[in-house]
Amino acid sequence: MTLELGDHIWYWNGNISFDKNIPRSLWFPDSNPNDPTDYLGHGKEIYNYVIHADEIVRGHPQMRNSIGSFAWLNNNPGNITGSPGGPDYGQYPGKFNWHNFLIFPTWGAGFNAIALLLRSPAYVNLSILDGFHRYAPASDGNNPVAYANAIATALSHEGVTVNTRIGDLTDDQMLIMQNKIQDVEGAIPGESFAWDSEEIPIEIASLLPESPYE
Repeated sequence: MTLELGDHIWYWNGNISFDKNIPRSLWFPDSNPNDPTDYLGHGKEIYNYVIHADEIVRGHPQMRNSIGSFAWLNNNPGNITGSPGGPDYGQYPGKFNWHNFLIFPTWGAGFNAIALLLRSPAYVNLSILDGFHRYAPASDGNNPVAYANAIATALSHEGVTVNTRIGDLTDDQMLIMQNKIQDVEGAIPGESFAWDSEEIPIEIASLLPESPYE
């Protein structure tokens, strides 16, 4: 196979996987099946690579507060998720990382996608509070009330509250909301390499096309 723009690869000790999740049962068969963070001490040896047109990036997004968060790797400052056949927000078509995070060709495209999502029928008629119960549900380990309050606080000088309808936000208010979402989601930089870098493992380099634009 040949890697495409937007592909992600898990890499550990010469092994590669294109699964959304780290294949723990294969790579670490003695790990605790009930502990998704058990990598038998190898967590910081596992990398997530993402293929972009102007760079190949990598990080340890599975490790808390380690380099290369998913938001950064995927050019997805809002950590927007999707599904096959879902709406087009400017992402690489059909490309998903862990947790179904969308992967965008540029940071700007990912940032613009936050507004496109929140202006979509799924959110436009919801209050900020209800919107963040959908955007960052508690079932995923989030605190949607705190999230909504943070947004409302950032817009409080505009008279916006958690009960304000998302569709009633002006473009300038939406921009403030996008920036706050970017801040809350957080993006921890990882490492960036040229396509011909010797830092790219041979198992991945051998799957790259001759040119990043082919």
